Amino acid sequence: MWLRVKIAIRNAFRNRRRSVLSVLMIASAVASIVIFEGFTYNMVEGLRETTIETQTGHVQLARQSYWEKTNLKPKHNLISNYRQFILEAEKDSRVKYATGRLEFFGLLSKEDASISARAVTIDPSKEVSRNQYFRFKDGGALTSGNGFQVAIGSGLAKKLGIKTKDSVSLLTHTYDGVVNAMDLEVSGIFQTDISEFDDSTLLISLSTAQKLLDTEGVEQIVFGLNSSWDTKQFRDDLAPKLAGLSEDIQLKTWFQLASLYKQVAMFNKLQNIIVKFILFSLVLLSIANTVGMSIMERTGEIGTIRALGEQRKSVVWQFLTEGFFLGLCGALLGGLGGSLLAYLFNSMNIPVVFPGASSPIIIKIQVLGSSIFKGGGLGVMITVLAAVLPAYRAAKMNIVQALRHNI
Repeated sequence: MWLRVKIAIRNAFRNRRRSVLSVLMIASAVASIVIFEGFTYNMVEGLRETTIETQTGHVQLARQSYWEKTNLKPKHNLISNYRQFILEAEKDSRVKYATGRLEFFGLLSKEDASISARAVTIDPSKEVSRNQYFRFKDGGALTSGNGFQVAIGSGLAKKLGIKTKDSVSLLTHTYDGVVNAMDLEVSGIFQTDISEFDDSTLLISLSTAQKLLDTEGVEQIVFGLNSSWDTKQFRDDLAPKLAGLSEDIQLKTWFQLASLYKQVAMFNKLQNIIVKFILFSLVLLSIANTVGMSIMERTGEIGTIRALGEQRKSVVWQFLTEGFFLGLCGALLGGLGGSLLAYLFNSMNIPVVFPGASSPIIIKIQVLGSSIFKGGGLGVMITVLAAVLPAYRAAKMNIVQALRHNI
């Protein structure tokens, strides 16, 4: 057995130039997979955390009518006893913060200029960890000591020429349909890298929004967790505990609410599959051609070993083993090369603007063990597969005709 393996290794690298080219092609395909999957993984994971921390939280709780949009009177969607839900949830060690939330549209004005804006509440005393994801380019986050503050998205601020410390007015309807307005001071200008959010959103403290809307309730309760991987289990554990407080509630995870994330993740998953298919199709054709040329050159050798009593399955096994070692060398080299190239890209800090982003994002490539394993495994599998048909043809050769090549 070991003698056959030793012979297969020698034959695989008999023609050094051809073998090196084959190994480099396999390595290039594997390295490309490592880099491309690492890049898309880092981008999608970054979008996930940004979406969770700036918009959805990990889990949201609201009345059934709120989710289904069946109640024409928003006041009936409010949760008045939301503090009981929060106290129950905060007993769980996985919870980083739990707070009520209101979202509404109003008219944001500075002097004579006005524009429609979406207001999202935040509890400055509990949601401190979220501030890093808003990335304030000017000024700072809302503070719990000053309720009459507002933080403005960079795109929205640009439209109205708003700067930090400016005084703005926010006009909206209360839940009873009464027009109400409030003068607020701009604490800072934030940028989340999601242009749709930055162009239309302002942040206001929950207590201030409740005064403006003349209510003591909330539309949603948002739960932020220490780890995103606990989301589904936390929702399943929390649902029966809260059912006793109200029957008309429903919990939803961030994944159910983040439509942009799902679209981007689905697109990247499909894109990765297409890239793999193209790369390894080229590898398959190249290795099949290489093994075919090797068989033609060794026709006399094949006839000789067959005349000496070697079985057909042994000939097939010999060529498949040679393909395996070519693929293994290419996979190892590709995994190492892909990791080094990823490190090089990360050190260069190359900025790029993606569709839907409000500012350039630095390219970062996450080296994933799963990508190295999958890319390398596919490289070896494709190389062995490429050798199957040529090896089968070699085994089916007429022994007499093959021996004539030695003359």
